[in-house]
Amino acid sequence: MLVMRILMIAMFSATALSVFFYQSVEILAAFMDYFQKK
Repeated sequence: MLVMRILMIAMFSATALSVFFYQSVEILAAFMDYFQKK
């Protein structure tokens, strides 16, 4: 049962990390676009 819980936590954190990384990449791309237009 403990292994399943660890697996669930690992999957959840991996998903959260990928979402956070994707969002930061999007924000960075938006910033680059904004600075290039200026």
